[in-house]
Amino acid sequence: MVVENQADVVEGIDRATLATKLDIAADDDDAEGAVTRIFLAALQHPEPTRALLIAQGMKGPLVDHSLEVLGSRGLVRLHPGGRIEVIPPDISLPALALDYERRARETRSAAHELAQVFFLARSASRTPDVGTVRILNSLDEIAAVTAEAVAAGTQQIRSFRSLSPRTRAVFASPLHSHEEPTLGVSGNQLEYTTVYDTEVLEIDGALEILEARERGGERFRFTSSVPFSAVIVDDASAIVDVSAFDPSGFGSALIRARSMVLALIALSDHLWDLGSPLSVGGVATERRDQMILSLLAAGAPDATIARQTGVSQRTVERRVRALMDQLGAGTRFQAGVQAARRGMI
Repeated sequence: MVVENQADVVEGIDRATLATKLDIAADDDDAEGAVTRIFLAALQHPEPTRALLIAQGMKGPLVDHSLEVLGSRGLVRLHPGGRIEVIPPDISLPALALDYERRARETRSAAHELAQVFFLARSASRTPDVGTVRILNSLDEIAAVTAEAVAAGTQQIRSFRSLSPRTRAVFASPLHSHEEPTLGVSGNQLEYTTVYDTEVLEIDGALEILEARERGGERFRFTSSVPFSAVIVDDASAIVDVSAFDPSGFGSALIRARSMVLALIALSDHLWDLGSPLSVGGVATERRDQMILSLLAAGAPDATIARQTGVSQRTVERRVRALMDQLGAGTRFQAGVQAARRGMI
């Protein structure tokens, strides 16, 4: 007989042997349920023993295995003569829950690190692995994959956003959701930087949303002509959003090929260097002038500035001219640059 997979055969023997020892039928996969039943039986008796459990109709091998499992979980202690000491559940169960939570954190962390090793090994191969690039089919899939990738992050999220349907969907989220800090796999807050296309300011309530995102820890800048959107998690993965070209989101991608992720990081850092900050602080007239100067530096047209500052376009035009004269600037962009140099924005 040819053995195609020795590990599978050994695993099969081990399982069969275990089932025989526990006297469990081959189609009975409720061993964990048996552990629970034996725990409850021991819990309900003031002086439980192994003999008592067997006398209640439970088979000896199953009782022994279940008591061993319960002991390893800290729920009971086994004493000579078959006496069973049940640890008070208000002590043992919270301790067990904490242990499970610790293991879950370690597992999530290991999954992230091992995934990096997995995709690094395949991206170094001359034969591309289909797992390094996954095509996404909809805006909902982009949102789900992005949330999953960000939750696996460890240090930093870089992003840049065009005025795409996906960006509009992000800005349409409830205001309180923007204020939430972005947490990674270990529960730590991730560094989050974004470069927005100036056209994003055309979204109704954009400044209010950006203020909320700033409170949530996001730092952002603005520049013009951002061609598409991307969210890059550490140096492990990137989600590319091309819904600016196909409103359904089809053709967007989850990328884990390391060379492609590094290329997107380089592009993101370049856009950040080109971008201008947008100040949202200050009060009354000072705040309005500060906002006008910030929007000028970001390349926003007068109509956008008027919409975001809540004044007429003619008022904006007059105020822009006054600020340019005050700063000795010959162009709108120079006014923004001079304002930044003087610490006005």
